[in-house]
Amino acid sequence: MGCIVSKNGADTLRELVNRPGEAEQDFTSNQITQLLNLVAKQLHDGGKDVTIVAVGGAVNTVLLGSRAATGDVDFFYQTKQKNDDVSAVVKAAADVAKARSIGQAWLNNHTVVFIQEEQIAALYREAQTQRAVVFSAPGLTVLAAPWRYALVTKLDRLMKPGAKPYDLSDAVTYLHEIVQKTQQPVPRGRLQEWANEFKCTVADSSLTQSLADAYQKKYEHAGLS
Repeated sequence: MGCIVSKNGADTLRELVNRPGEAEQDFTSNQITQLLNLVAKQLHDGGKDVTIVAVGGAVNTVLLGSRAATGDVDFFYQTKQKNDDVSAVVKAAADVAKARSIGQAWLNNHTVVFIQEEQIAALYREAQTQRAVVFSAPGLTVLAAPWRYALVTKLDRLMKPGAKPYDLSDAVTYLHEIVQKTQQPVPRGRLQEWANEFKCTVADSSLTQSLADAYQKKYEHAGLS
């Protein structure tokens, strides 16, 4: 999940993730954890200890419990450049996919396409500071992406064709994580600042109000000011 300028961004992402010949498959929290444990073991056995950052449904399914299942685990690392750590994670994921007869894209870093090179290291550091742990075992740690990034990228997708029924609910959940930390509603102007920072589509007033209403209904207090 991420933001791009092209109006066809959602279609491009689906083309990357849903490659020909790979049927979509949903994974529960337990299934994702089991699969990640296998990846972690392979990395650990190979002398690796890698920390990656997850974006999207895996965070909701495993960490937040706001979804019953998700189709894949999207992640990014501290750079977009090819490196041994990402190669090791991708290889381990492919080996697990083959052993378990699941799609090769169950764990993928396609989302880096939509993150600017100058931003990815900063996002990685912010995720480390936030320290919301999705998964951890010797060899592999998976952190949640910064909540503000997760929120505005969801709002970006809601402003484009191809939005999913759960996208607004996901956005509400991410907003709640921010409100819990700051103990105050997020100013609406802050959403625009974050969207501009990450080169996302700025949510219009209608979507912003829908987010505020859905948050108020779920948590019975204001999430936006």
